[in-house]
Amino acid sequence: MTQSRHILVVDDEPLAAQQVSRFLESESIRTTMAGSGSTALSSHQADPADLIVTDLRMPNGDGVELIRNIRAEDTRLPIFVVTGQVLREAEAEALDAGATELLRKPLDLHELASAVKRHLTVD
Repeated sequence: MTQSRHILVVDDEPLAAQQVSRFLESESIRTTMAGSGSTALSSHQADPADLIVTDLRMPNGDGVELIRNIRAEDTRLPIFVVTGQVLREAEAEALDAGATELLRKPLDLHELASAVKRHLTVD
């Protein structure tokens, strides 16, 4: 993938967001980080991402709310939800809102890379 690809990483845990961001950057993907759904929405509007990786449960705009807001504008943007939740209802809510992929915490970064490559064109 080329550096022109942009992924927005959304997580209220800064260390988790940094870990994902560093890994993606090592794969030559430009990243932007946001700590909440509302911040992510503003960030995406200012600098549109090619893919979003978001935590499910966060203060100030959770992942489901972010997905719904993004889907109102763009039905095709890949959105991956990363969750430590084990509740089927939470997973179903994310998928019903329009999540493209559901990944579990602790996140396997190689699984993330495979999912990203499936959804973004490899140059």
